[in-house]
Amino acid sequence: MGRRTLLRGLTLAVAAVLPLYGPTAVQAAQSAAAAAVAVCGHTSAQPTLQRGSTGDPTVEAQCELDLATKPSRYTPIAADGSFGPATETRVKEFQRCAGLDADGVLGPQTWAALNTWAAQPHTCATQGTSGTAQTTVCGHTDTRPTLQKGAKGTEVEEVQCRLNLAMEPFHYPPLTIDGDFGGGTEGRVIEFQHCANLSADGVVGPNTWAKLVDWAARNTYCTPPRPAGYSIDGLDTAKYQHPGGAPIDWKAVKASGVEFATVKATRGLNVTDEYLATDLPAARAAGLAVAPYHFYTGTSPGTGAAQADRFIAAVRATGYTGQRAGDLPPVFDLERMDDGTGRCPTYGTVADARAWLDKVEAAFGRTPVIYTQKSFLDDCLGSTTAFARYPLQLADYRQSITQPPVPNGSTTWAMWQYTDAALFPGIQAPATADVFNGTQADLDRLANRASGPTAPAPASVSGASAATAATSCYGGAVTVRYGDVLDFGPYWTTDRCNDINMRVTGGTADYVNACVKFAKTGVCNRWTKVGRSWTTIATDVLDGTRFTVPNGVPLEGDDAVVQIAF
Repeated sequence: MGRRTLLRGLTLAVAAVLPLYGPTAVQAAQSAAAAAVAVCGHTSAQPTLQRGSTGDPTVEAQCELDLATKPSRYTPIAADGSFGPATETRVKEFQRCAGLDADGVLGPQTWAALNTWAAQPHTCATQGTSGTAQTTVCGHTDTRPTLQKGAKGTEVEEVQCRLNLAMEPFHYPPLTIDGDFGGGTEGRVIEFQHCANLSADGVVGPNTWAKLVDWAARNTYCTPPRPAGYSIDGLDTAKYQHPGGAPIDWKAVKASGVEFATVKATRGLNVTDEYLATDLPAARAAGLAVAPYHFYTGTSPGTGAAQADRFIAAVRATGYTGQRAGDLPPVFDLERMDDGTGRCPTYGTVADARAWLDKVEAAFGRTPVIYTQKSFLDDCLGSTTAFARYPLQLADYRQSITQPPVPNGSTTWAMWQYTDAALFPGIQAPATADVFNGTQADLDRLANRASGPTAPAPASVSGASAATAATSCYGGAVTVRYGDVLDFGPYWTTDRCNDINMRVTGGTADYVNACVKFAKTGVCNRWTKVGRSWTTIATDVLDGTRFTVPNGVPLEGDDAVVQIAF
């Protein structure tokens, strides 16, 4: 799915994850180089290489370059052990991608980056173009014997390497190239055979070899199975998508074509996801339509309302109101117990679930989405039809179906979670992936983007217009740094907020000098933040307004988290 360039609603950009430069980059490179591995299985020796170099280290480098650059649609180069002009060009292309000096020499820093990029999928800012397919792209062997589970040796290494080049790496994690044809390799062969319309028997025979050689050598991939006919992609995240505390690069997620996300907020009575406070605002700031979700636990009787209270407090603390552009309705996760037993919630009842739904709907003025399965409602809640009026996010991972079965009383679904093993750029662990049952316009309407909500005038304001009453409303929190430009998009109108207001909600900056610059006049109206308060200049809003943190402003700290009137 292509990247969308139109900024919709109040799209607030967050600071990008920057590459390392200078001494920090050198230290990281030296550290990685010290733990050098043979990603392609040739040699862990990683001497400095340049044009004219030959031997196993050159073969390893060429193979790793293929693995590192093909996710950016570069056609593989020949892994023939001869460092010629084509290899030098590809080294320079890779160095530019990795933020290194593009000198065409494979030194310690380039090796370190290459090891990382070859083992885990990364993408370059500049995409490659299709070129002439190379026959030798892995460099292990040209022999093509029939192979199956239990086989070992160089030919298996060649299969594993080519599978890594043929399978789209953001959904199919690369295999370890160890020459051992085990269950993981067999499973990957079967997945490839499905993609190539071959008999999926897990055996690498002549037909599978032919397709594998072809696909590995060209600017093409086996992409993962996804439901046909649904063009809008989404995903679901929780702490599990932060292995070792790794952050999610939501800009990269959005750039990959993802349009919506549901972010775990709370579980039961006593758990708030530790990444809610960062993920929900950051996903929205990157331009995704977002929803917080709550995992319902029926481990005690009559706790639905109390669970709702915890959820409401937790998501309000992030700035979520359910009414801003980009806010999807809150999601109620109603499924089997998450203790590994697969049992129905011990005290889960329709009435208790309704207690949560009613309280959350009253708090946010949005009908919640229910995440569930027909089989769960049939087995655990007596095939109830009590939830027929709610939009549904249905989980069903079967590849044999074209849409998930809907529960009794319901006629359609809004989102389909079709896999729990998707890999996305910017996320360092598998995530569940969804498709949306509708058009982009449908998603925009569900996310308050089609015609933004107007804050109701307070009852005490006699004769005041809705626009005047909306002056003091605020949008969601966004982290700003030097040079960030936040485009309000075409949906900010004087019918919603006459004045622009900002306030600080967090961050480390002690002093920020910011401005709102009007596209029509070029006038910059300034806000100054000192300590934890803003001096606000109310200004009439014009279409096309941008909030800019100019380069070079005295930002004495790392960042500031602000809210902007919306």
